[in-house]
Amino acid sequence: MRAHCRYYFNVCSDASQVPEACVSLQKAIQAPVYQVTNQSDCFWLGQLKSMEWELIDDQEPAAGVELYYFDGEQCRDGVARDVRIQLFCDPEAGVGKPLDYYVLEEDCHYSITWPSKYGCPADSGWTFMSMLYWGLVLFGIYMGVGCAFNITQNGAAFGPEAMPNAEFWQDVSGRAASAFEGARGGMAGAMSSQKTSYESVDNL
Repeated sequence: MRAHCRYYFNVCSDASQVPEACVSLQKAIQAPVYQVTNQSDCFWLGQLKSMEWELIDDQEPAAGVELYYFDGEQCRDGVARDVRIQLFCDPEAGVGKPLDYYVLEEDCHYSITWPSKYGCPADSGWTFMSMLYWGLVLFGIYMGVGCAFNITQNGAAFGPEAMPNAEFWQDVSGRAASAFEGARGGMAGAMSSQKTSYESVDNL
């Protein structure tokens, strides 16, 4: 662990401004995470385009999630720096406070531990997935039985016309497509207007 370093980072976005130390060193490169040492050295630790999400523990999703930024500024021997932000599930932590962060550096690889409620799975999310699974199973049975009945009993040709209540489902699919296009446009507008911010973290 390297003492007396300060870290600036953002989640899913570049830091809102480049640290002054980077600007003075002519390293005004947009990045999601920076390290500034007590000697005023400044390094960018990854790139937004190389962002990846993973579970901290595949066997225990409730442990939290981790965000990786790769392809940072070159370190010794030409190795690119990278950083991992671990959002450990802590329902009582709220968003999380800078004093609770812990930064570990090892061979040009950095790890930021961040206890936060946003690392916790939402109960409604797991219930929704279960309902979605069984809904799809039942829908598949309904469609299979309905198609088989229309083909064998009503003489329908194999294809869309064999679907049970075909006109209803064609209408539903058209409405769903229109709703999707509207939602996608609204989301794009909301994301473009969202402002970013950064946290300053001292490594103790």
